[in-house]
Amino acid sequence: MKKILSVVLSVVILMSMMVTGFTVGAASTDKATINGKEVSVGSKVTYKIDLKTASKIESVQGVVNFDSNVLKLDSFTMPNTTSNYLTNTNIAGEVHYSAHSVDSGFDFSSQKNYITAEFTVIKAGTSSITHNYEVLDDANSKTLLDSNNKPNSSVQETTNTTVGEVVPSDTAIINGVKCKVGSTVTFNVWVKAPRVAEDYQGRVFYTNDILKPKSASFKTNGASAMYNLNDTITYPGKNIVSYSWLDIRHSVDFSTEDKMASVTFDVTASGRGTIESYIECFDDIDDNYMILDGKILLDGVTVRTEVVPSEVPPEPTTTSSTTATTATTATTATTATTATTAPRPSKTTFNGKDVKVGDEVTVTYYIQTEKLCEDFQGYFYYGNKSTSDTTGIELKSFYIREDLPGLMCNTAPAGKIIFTGVSPLNPYDFRTKGKFISATFKINEANYDYYANAVFDVLSAVDGTNYVDFGNIENPFVWEQETSVPTPTTTSSSTTATTATTATTATTATTATTATTATTAPRPSKTTFNGKDVKVGDEVTVTYY
Repeated sequence: MKKILSVVLSVVILMSMMVTGFTVGAASTDKATINGKEVSVGSKVTYKIDLKTASKIESVQGVVNFDSNVLKLDSFTMPNTTSNYLTNTNIAGEVHYSAHSVDSGFDFSSQKNYITAEFTVIKAGTSSITHNYEVLDDANSKTLLDSNNKPNSSVQETTNTTVGEVVPSDTAIINGVKCKVGSTVTFNVWVKAPRVAEDYQGRVFYTNDILKPKSASFKTNGASAMYNLNDTITYPGKNIVSYSWLDIRHSVDFSTEDKMASVTFDVTASGRGTIESYIECFDDIDDNYMILDGKILLDGVTVRTEVVPSEVPPEPTTTSSTTATTATTATTATTATTATTAPRPSKTTFNGKDVKVGDEVTVTYYIQTEKLCEDFQGYFYYGNKSTSDTTGIELKSFYIREDLPGLMCNTAPAGKIIFTGVSPLNPYDFRTKGKFISATFKINEANYDYYANAVFDVLSAVDGTNYVDFGNIENPFVWEQETSVPTPTTTSSSTTATTATTATTATTATTATTATTATTAPRPSKTTFNGKDVKVGDEVTVTYY
């Protein structure tokens, strides 16, 4: 984007995006007139602009103005311009926004919603809601505005203001479907496709003043889906559930219509709200797009959504058709770590360090790469070597750097934490060694040999350099582990990952390969290290080439 965005938007990162709540009681006899339409105080007003233009849109910026003495802003959405999106709702009577998509542009070739602002009438009076464009550029960075900053003749604009009566205090209306406050509502995305899929990625937008994400499930095969119920890091100012899935070894069949994504929300307050689906990509096993950037590219692919309340009012559940919308997909690996079952040891250890029941152990990894990186995926394995499961070990907390756009983590699988990130436009800077991830575990049972180690399956630089590809180390980088136990036995082992040729015996998983765990056997009669005789006080160096 070639225009400098206004200062008012630059401060949005530092400001709260919350809109002050307002409770409405019974319907009032006081009236207000909004954009020429009469409505009762306490009722809802929706202001929408739809656009249609043959040109793809690269960047947008504008402001919605309203009288904050008469209207309270409930929500503001731009469902079809969600890339690099910013809003500022902290200025009374104004909603500022901007978005841009240099790579693929925003597609309004058919009429689509551009902006939607929802309000509650809080005072009688005559007022108006207006909108002013500041930027509306096509894919060649040429303005689509005329000399009066209105859309030119190539753009078809439709503006509509609708009013509605007060929603009862025990009721919420989501996508036109009534549900009871205190219950749950499930949003399902149904997909049908003539080809099997190897990956998909998307987002679910929702109204956060009356909905709170509770859980999510996805149709997968092999690898688990990655999702974030509150993706405020990647999409600040938006209420988003983001998700992705990939497994090149195990495809998913949608030849019969099936639920691809299902997100359940708690209904926390009365009012009107929306939930919308935005599929960024949906690919077949040959990496051909069936859906890309919100557009269905393959004949025979259908997408629809539905809202299903847990407590169904008299009205029937409605469904609505939807298309899909941008991004790269995170790679998800399927290599499992297994531990050989051995006789139960006579002492309790964690990564070879003595611990006791009740101890909390923290394992931390530090990273350094020569180049900026655009994506990564890895696994933090943990468990009990003696039982080959997670007996006696409990995950207490997990940390990963907070400045990583496109980050998603899944701590649900037993014995495995999955972490992934994709950000080609805002790459990850690991060029200075720093803390990347850490996990804290609690020891609950004695006389076991516990472990935790993290590995990469994918780590790629922006210039195409693969540090790790499908678990194979192709270029050197630093991946350092530190294990901290309550007693003064903090240890660290550092390694520089190098090009993998043939491996010998693996001991500690400091390189980005599949974790290898050793069998626990009766205590031997001599001291060895990797099969070589050593004695107490010796220092041993292990080097990988």
